[in-house]
Amino acid sequence: MQLEPWRRTLYAVAIAQFIALGGGNLVFPFIPFYVEDLGITGESQIALWSGLLTTATGAMLFVFSPIWGSLADRYGRKPLLLRAYVGAMITMTLQGLAMNVWQFLALRALQGIFVGTIPAATALVAASSPRDKVAYSLGVLQMALFSSQFIGPLVGGALAASIGIRTTFIGASAFYLLAFVLVFFAVEEKFERPTDEERGSFVSNMRLVFNNRALVTLIVLVFFLNAGPAFVRPVIPLLVASFESARSPEALAGIAFAAMAITSAVSALSAGRLTTTFGGRNTLALLTFCAGAAYLPLALTWSLPLTMLLLAGVGLFTGAMLPTANTLIDGHAPPGKQASVFGVAGSAFALAVALGPLSGGAVASAAGISASFVVIGLVMIAVGVGVLALVTEARPAREPEVEPEPAG
Repeated sequence: MQLEPWRRTLYAVAIAQFIALGGGNLVFPFIPFYVEDLGITGESQIALWSGLLTTATGAMLFVFSPIWGSLADRYGRKPLLLRAYVGAMITMTLQGLAMNVWQFLALRALQGIFVGTIPAATALVAASSPRDKVAYSLGVLQMALFSSQFIGPLVGGALAASIGIRTTFIGASAFYLLAFVLVFFAVEEKFERPTDEERGSFVSNMRLVFNNRALVTLIVLVFFLNAGPAFVRPVIPLLVASFESARSPEALAGIAFAAMAITSAVSALSAGRLTTTFGGRNTLALLTFCAGAAYLPLALTWSLPLTMLLLAGVGLFTGAMLPTANTLIDGHAPPGKQASVFGVAGSAFALAVALGPLSGGAVASAAGISASFVVIGLVMIAVGVGVLALVTEARPAREPEVEPEPAG
């Protein structure tokens, strides 16, 4: 049975993103240990450099995502996704060859400049899918992302222990190579290059985005939707370690993150059905309200099993939020400008990833672990109010395009 072209594109890109992002996530468990191998000593200095390395990648993603998005609208989404895989492959290999921490920092920044696979893949899938299938397609893509966040660190930790940190960095580049080959051969993009007048300049494309109030509102929301999970990332290990029964807090923290990732991956698939039933705006409002309500009990949890259960509950609501928001963004995007819009949304994502953990750690340090969950819970509830007050429904779904029957 031959798949429809849009389904073939969706599944190929989703599998490629799972492979590529799984490769990217391989290295996160041992970055602090690599920093130490590169000559940095002292717990505080290792922690500082580990934070700088993460921030460097996010900061460059923030700056360059809109640029790559605008180029994708000009030259095609598939070529720009392939470019991102090549950039990741090269920079990841070089990171395994770094001789000092400054070289490592520069290469992490270069990775942020040349990668950006998420907005490129999102734009490619959204542009290739029939309008009434966009929510489903973006849910499948988001499921691949969450699944990679679960599998990647587990595999990375095992590889680093068996073959070494440097070899694992180089091995991670092979994941991007495999993703490149899959997209190159399995994805056929029917892209018509716009005329000079249609494509405009980078500045004019950005003006189109920022003059659209609905898009600006949704892009701000993308920041908060990504900032929520990022906010609690440094706090969850502290919460797990606070229980007397937590004899191996590092392993238990990994299980806690895995619980959130698994339920997030499952719920991402439900985004399309919820959006079709209730509409994108109402679905997003409901999910953010429920996510906020799910965070609040974590401030009062009294046992480790209950904490794991509550974190899994958080994942059930946060997992469907982003594909729902992306569906609304695609619906409001000017025709032919999806990649530009998702590039700006990619900047919001990068900023959230950079600022979220810093904010969560600062709140936990100043007011305690419990206060962090109260703060993010109330913020998410406020975001839900903002969705109801400010977000408008995307343009109605069009019927799937039907191939014309041959004459005669």
